[in-house]
Amino acid sequence: MISHPRIPALVLVGVALLPSVPVLGAPDEDGPSIDVDALAEVQRRPRAEVTLGVWFPRLEGIVTLGEGGTGLDVGGDLSADDSETMFNAEVQFEFDRMQVIVGGYRLTAGGNGALRQASIVEGSLLPAGTRVNSTFDVWSISTEVDYAIYTPFRARRLPWSDPISPPPRGDIDLVLQAVGGLRVINLDQRYDFEGYDVVASNRAWFCPYLGIGCEVDWFTRRSLGIFDHLVFDITAGWGPAISGGDSTFTVRADLTVFVVPNLGVTLGYRLNDWVLSRDDDEFNGGLQGLYAGVGYAW
Repeated sequence: MISHPRIPALVLVGVALLPSVPVLGAPDEDGPSIDVDALAEVQRRPRAEVTLGVWFPRLEGIVTLGEGGTGLDVGGDLSADDSETMFNAEVQFEFDRMQVIVGGYRLTAGGNGALRQASIVEGSLLPAGTRVNSTFDVWSISTEVDYAIYTPFRARRLPWSDPISPPPRGDIDLVLQAVGGLRVINLDQRYDFEGYDVVASNRAWFCPYLGIGCEVDWFTRRSLGIFDHLVFDITAGWGPAISGGDSTFTVRADLTVFVVPNLGVTLGYRLNDWVLSRDDDEFNGGLQGLYAGVGYAW
């Protein structure tokens, strides 16, 4: 696995609620009564969001080629760990307590390195200093479903709870989610060792995963009078790598500033970590780096 520190756990405290919405039929000083049921229906209406982003990841890990092969460091031996820039897109659909997120990316990296020590590759012993030209082409498509289990500042705290009447309305909304998804990873590798054969493979893995998520919405327009609202979202998931390999691990952490209700700017961090193997070859590593994007919701 990648050795960089993981994102620490979050502690959320100090949430203050605003006055409640007037109940159905209660007189309004400025006009007719407010229909709470109608307001709840507006809050539950479907919502879609498209985000176009730029990811700046590094490819890191250990590559093993053949049974009993020596672990080759993507950076130290292959010189293929420079930060890359790539575009990716995400589409999100939301209705009531459920979110569906579909996204994907593609990375091409490579380098010219030299083996730091005598190494076994496909059963052959190559001396230290052997030059190697390596290329990696990684693409991934994922579909994720997030379901809100606990919403302490909404009309229903749990999906099966009785609704609170009138429903609370505050400046902060907190959502704790159960996460499930499926990621497809395709890894195309090619290694050209000086004085030896070219070693290449192109394989795909199906990776279901489960995890947890937390989302905090702060409606700053009402409380501070600036922007429209802020959204902090962090999700982590783990699952097996089917068709060979051990596991995959993913982390997504974002802070989105909605300048207006429908337009948001996102800054965040992404980690996709894998242990993928087949036919005595293994790649233990993944991608991690900063992320920036612009999203439009309607």
